[in-house]
Amino acid sequence: MEKQFDFGKNWEKYLDSGFDKSRLGKAASSMKKLLKLENFSNKIFLDIGCGSGIFSLAALQLGAKQIISIDVDEKAVECCEMLKAASGNPLNWEILKGSLADKKFVSSLPKADIVYCWGVAHHTGKMWLALDNLPFLLKRNGLLVVAIYNRMEGFFSSERWARIKRHYNRGNFLTKKTMEYFYLSYNFLRLVIRFKNPFKVIRNYKARGMAWKTDLIDWLGGYPYEYASAQEVFEFFHDKHKLQMANIKTTNYSGCNQFVFQKKVTSL
Repeated sequence: MEKQFDFGKNWEKYLDSGFDKSRLGKAASSMKKLLKLENFSNKIFLDIGCGSGIFSLAALQLGAKQIISIDVDEKAVECCEMLKAASGNPLNWEILKGSLADKKFVSSLPKADIVYCWGVAHHTGKMWLALDNLPFLLKRNGLLVVAIYNRMEGFFSSERWARIKRHYNRGNFLTKKTMEYFYLSYNFLRLVIRFKNPFKVIRNYKARGMAWKTDLIDWLGGYPYEYASAQEVFEFFHDKHKLQMANIKTTNYSGCNQFVFQKKVTSL
């Protein structure tokens, strides 16, 4: 069995050193902008692959009626439980351990107004199966947020990155730390070459509420790793599952293409 990245341990480090109220605010703002919603009042929010739990907490603060957080990684579940406890253990927040690629588990979940699955399905090792399970979790007119790694060509192709990630996860402690050192140094120097103050960039980095080091190590080590073009993802949900596109944000690089689909129900 292929060795997988310890996503939960990376999130644990993030909560220990990178998480704060300003990052929580950025996480909430990113969801509001992508979903085009000002609040989640009366919404059931299903957080698939909750990671640190920051987006579940953001949904709580945005007024979600019910939050269900799910992750297959035990450490990630513990991280989410820690944020829940710090928030007073609200009764409308439930945390479960399970996999999006497990059809039986998914079928046991309630349908939701918002299904949030950002950067998750491509790490299951069964991406298309995992994506296939998502539409069934939507209530009528529900919104599905999906982010999938972009298919890349050229020197830094998706295939090359798959080999790098595989090598990282197969390596021992020294191999992993060496690869992390060189990858972080490479990105630090890229900022210097662009005449940007790297210390300021790192300190102020809050994309989706994340932290610079957390994001880079997640990218370097994130395995299993799959990918798809924006067109492939669109056709999958639009043509196969008959979902309507509500919003899209694409990238030309190694990041994620982001989508919001809606289970549109028209009145007869």
